[in-house]
Amino acid sequence: MSFTKIKRAVIGVAIAAAVGVSAAFAGCTIETKHPRAQITVEFNNQQYVLEYTLYRNLFPQTVRHFIELAEAGFYNDTIIHDYTSNDIYGGGYKYDSEAYAGAIDGDTMDDYLDDGDYFLEDDYYNDYAPDLTATVFEDGGYSYDDEGNMVLNQGDALSTLYGEFEDNGHIIESGARSSDYGCIKMYYSEKVIENPADAHVLVRTGTGKLLTGEYQYNSATSLFAIQVANSTSLSTDSYATFAYLTDDDAVATLDSLLDAIDDYIDEEYNSSSEFTVEVDTETDRFEEIGAQATAVTYDVPKLPIIIRSVRITSY
Repeated sequence: MSFTKIKRAVIGVAIAAAVGVSAAFAGCTIETKHPRAQITVEFNNQQYVLEYTLYRNLFPQTVRHFIELAEAGFYNDTIIHDYTSNDIYGGGYKYDSEAYAGAIDGDTMDDYLDDGDYFLEDDYYNDYAPDLTATVFEDGGYSYDDEGNMVLNQGDALSTLYGEFEDNGHIIESGARSSDYGCIKMYYSEKVIENPADAHVLVRTGTGKLLTGEYQYNSATSLFAIQVANSTSLSTDSYATFAYLTDDDAVATLDSLLDAIDDYIDEEYNSSSEFTVEVDTETDRFEEIGAQATAVTYDVPKLPIIIRSVRITSY
């Protein structure tokens, strides 16, 4: 048994009582604290259906954002673009079998990830963002009504998401959960802000408060990370951890997927590092917000791990 399999063998599942705030969702007549989602992942021609519980009561805007993208079909036929030992990262990159294989064989995966046909963040900003519920706005994008209340200008809305985690001021008094095996976090890439004054944004919190915040903490778009170990560097203090595997069957399904990947690596390669291609690329399109260092490094699987669909099964 490989080390990664041993590491996954001990899984602690803690279900805590959840108390939080609620938010209004467009298009949903009945809202629950815990919507459900079904993520179908394909690897080596085998599909694995992962069942998730979403924590709307704790992360209302993150869950709404995820649901809106899923309902729009944004995540369908995308790839796991970064495969690491503790987390795998998806969302934002379309899968094309012929182009993907050609990029792996030709060592041109950096071109693939930056191609507008496959990098969905470009479509996200242009096509999807206008239909998403805005939570982040350009600093200065507001006016005041006759009673002196601040009113955000929709024309100054950004396509990013308010970060619902402690380091960004989102405090959960009770019901918070730790990072568990299989949980999903809405992800943003680290940034180096040369001039912090140029990188402030206005945010609307889940309770309707209007605050000034740092762009980095409010810069998540479509990317998310699935934790595939018992520990992670993506702490709940810095990332909105909004979804958890529903039950033991869901845990077993994720186990099966990761075991299949391990078996493939054992058969075809000497190590996980040989299973991936290291690729440098850029992700952040909001250069006007500040002088961010947007370059990131991904470990792209040589055999694609495909997110075939993300489907909301219960609201």
